[in-house]
Amino acid sequence: MKTLYRAKGLVQDLIITRKGGMTTLWSAAGIRHTVFDSAVPHLPGLEYARNMLAVLAFCPQVPSCLILGLGGGSIPRMLLAARPQIEVEAVEIDPAVVELAARYFDIRALPRFTIHLEDAAVFLRRCTSRYGIVIVDTYVGEQFSNQCATREFINDARKCLVDNGVLAVNWLSGNEQKREDLLKNIRSTVGPVWQLPGLKTRTRPAIIAAAAALESEIPFENSLKRLVQRLRNF
Repeated sequence: MKTLYRAKGLVQDLIITRKGGMTTLWSAAGIRHTVFDSAVPHLPGLEYARNMLAVLAFCPQVPSCLILGLGGGSIPRMLLAARPQIEVEAVEIDPAVVELAARYFDIRALPRFTIHLEDAAVFLRRCTSRYGIVIVDTYVGEQFSNQCATREFINDARKCLVDNGVLAVNWLSGNEQKREDLLKNIRSTVGPVWQLPGLKTRTRPAIIAAAAALESEIPFENSLKRLVQRLRNF
């Protein structure tokens, strides 16, 4: 594995490595934030990012998506490949992340994709647009941002969703009290929680039916139907 670049980010130090066709964005603590495989560029190399494809079963004809946290841009790339009509925006607080994502993951070449360099909470507070999907992926190393678990933050995210929109949160193992607070705030502000780790939606048969109908339209192999069959109501 070859180290290509080291950068001092706003909130953590960052490293870019390459091994064969695999380019990886790491935090200095050894946490992988993005894995990009040049052989299948539309499929994220990390499972949690691939699992975000499940949001499409909840909002099959989604016109727009807002992603809080950029990394190397693997989730935007996947969604843009899956739904050619979608408009995607990402909010990233760290200019070093944006620079590395542009230099090593070529995110500036993605169509219908806009990046906002701003704190996610500030962006949501002043947001006047409404999105079909809002994805919260705001990790620093292994730590989920405290402010992103608050009722105020979730309420601001809800205001940025269309009426039948979907809020998806990437949650890794961590502080259980923070997790319970997050789930409580999502339930009270957005609605029912589904866990793949966690999505808002309808009934299980409706989700599986939507996934099966949509799967044939997605031009790559990452079974949406199999993903949603693993969903558990929480």
